[in-house]
Amino acid sequence: MRIEAVFQMLAALAVAITASPLSTTTRHVVHERRSEPPPRWSRHTRLHPAATIPFRIGLAQQNLHRAEEFINEVAHPDSPDYGKHWSKEKVADMFAPTTETVSAVKEWLHVSGIDPSRIKMSNSRNWLTFDATVAEAESLLKTEYHLYKHEMGHNHIACESYSLPHHLTDHIDIVTPTVHFDTRIGSTRKTLHHKNLPEPILELNKRMAKRDFSSRPLHGTLGSEFDASNPKQGAEIKNALMTLENCDTMITPACLQALYDAPPNTLSMPNNTLGVVEYTPQAFLQSDLDIFFKQFSPKQVGVSPNTNLIDGATIQTKNQSFSFNGESALDLQFAMSLIFPQEVTLYQVGDLVNGASFNNFLDALDGSYCTFQGGDSKDPNIDGQYPDTLPGGFQGAEDCGSVRTTNVISTSYGSNEADLTAKYEQRQCLEYMKLGLQGVSILYSSGDFVAGNSGQCINPVTGAYNNGSTGLFNPSFPGTCPYITSVGATQVLNGSTIHTPESASERVIFSGGGFSNVFPMPSYQKTAMATYFASHMPPYGADRFNNSQTVRGYPDVSANGVNYVVAVNGKFSLTFGTSASCPTFASLVNMINAQRINAKKSPVGFLNPTLYANPQVLNDITVGGNQGCGTKGFESVQGWDPVTGLGTPNFPAMLDLFMGLP
Repeated sequence: MRIEAVFQMLAALAVAITASPLSTTTRHVVHERRSEPPPRWSRHTRLHPAATIPFRIGLAQQNLHRAEEFINEVAHPDSPDYGKHWSKEKVADMFAPTTETVSAVKEWLHVSGIDPSRIKMSNSRNWLTFDATVAEAESLLKTEYHLYKHEMGHNHIACESYSLPHHLTDHIDIVTPTVHFDTRIGSTRKTLHHKNLPEPILELNKRMAKRDFSSRPLHGTLGSEFDASNPKQGAEIKNALMTLENCDTMITPACLQALYDAPPNTLSMPNNTLGVVEYTPQAFLQSDLDIFFKQFSPKQVGVSPNTNLIDGATIQTKNQSFSFNGESALDLQFAMSLIFPQEVTLYQVGDLVNGASFNNFLDALDGSYCTFQGGDSKDPNIDGQYPDTLPGGFQGAEDCGSVRTTNVISTSYGSNEADLTAKYEQRQCLEYMKLGLQGVSILYSSGDFVAGNSGQCINPVTGAYNNGSTGLFNPSFPGTCPYITSVGATQVLNGSTIHTPESASERVIFSGGGFSNVFPMPSYQKTAMATYFASHMPPYGADRFNNSQTVRGYPDVSANGVNYVVAVNGKFSLTFGTSASCPTFASLVNMINAQRINAKKSPVGFLNPTLYANPQVLNDITVGGNQGCGTKGFESVQGWDPVTGLGTPNFPAMLDLFMGLP
């Protein structure tokens, strides 16, 4: 019985399950626990004992204790093996579970009544799958399964905790479905709507209103007049309404190039497209790209990103508003214009019905992760399930290792650490480490509040979210993962120029930053952290943040994230957020890769060890903060800080640094 059928049985009366333990001598210990469901979820009915659910057991991998050692070998500037990235095969072999682990877990399942014929193992040997009734699962894991309902109508199968035999706790990382609620990705971006816009943008919108785009197709169809491959010729025009003098109120690609001393790109190297990730129903409109390009990059009118549709994704056009098009418009318009003539690859993930999570994207990049513990749950409210049997859902198989990985991947989405369990986040974080070993730079926006992506803080007693006026700071994820580069936001102060130092973003959004409650401090941060705490100790205790001075701090770097001029649904708006900062920083990294590849060198890969060892290649930000939870939050100070990280890019200095490495 598929999991959809389980939902049909949830209206059944609550059933008390009395399960006998495996044996009187087997001692079970709680493996994972959740005190209460995430916001807007509530526990509903007990699952019927005869309902069948697909289960997955993530096996512990070997050599994880050497992960930092391995990543430093290929990413630290002092390493003789810098840039000598690993193959997928080497990564898989290094971290595969031991034979002892596989045998011990299989034996437990067999003795517990799960016949070996029902158990399947992934090719990478790190995941066991089997179908089990609710009664079997509750006996196996010493738990009770319930249906949880979201206030928006979604269903979710979960338990409050589960236990494992004590001798298996070191062999099993995670079991799904159990306590995990991976929230749907994406949130409304901050924007200034038309009546509040500066006069130059109002004038542009008036001009646009006089033009008729109704006959344009929404995509650059191959062979049509809008096909990017067709020969094009036109006069080079300059926008007379927005100049570098306006960068304090309106950010354009030219403003960013001037702020970070990054000349227009001239190189387009093979196998060096910039990856930008979007999650359905977010979608771009070609007409919006063309409106933007006509004003700021005329040679790109008609140009579209290279699009990879993952797990039944579609560039939907039925719903058109800032909520549906704002993120994609922001990411693509600026990334494409900054790196042109280099191309952008769009990873569009998830169908219109089921959606997707970070794990579905990781599945598509690496087939071994389709069975990677901490990723890819069979719970539809954790990761999108494909084939999707819901009406209108994608009927094909899940993309699994079928999508090529770009050298740089920018993602402007995130959640909070408190949304998920530590084990879940640790396993996903290690997958980013594996990508780093293979030479991929992964960048995530740091979030728009010290109080997390939702603007909510954490009750220090119950662990529940509150209204954001008090409580513990709420760090973001994956921003706190030590194997990604977390990007915060800055702004040009009103009345300032491109030659004036920026401040941390304090208009409309704040630059997300703080300290992890899950991940220990990586070695590349130790010097920066020691300096920060010695000279700029925050005036808060453990009732506000993890002040142990032993955990990962974020963000790592920052870039401008305020007043971006974006064309959405035929009109220009101003957009704000670390959603803007992330693709901007990623674009500059992509340009550095082009220079390295042109010089017969490898891509830069994981950035952090090199940047922390050479903070002088970034513009230190010392003004502004990220207030939240009823406090002033953290302050920008000299050196690294949990607001803007090491600072904004100094492109010539960064280029010289990375070109000087092997």
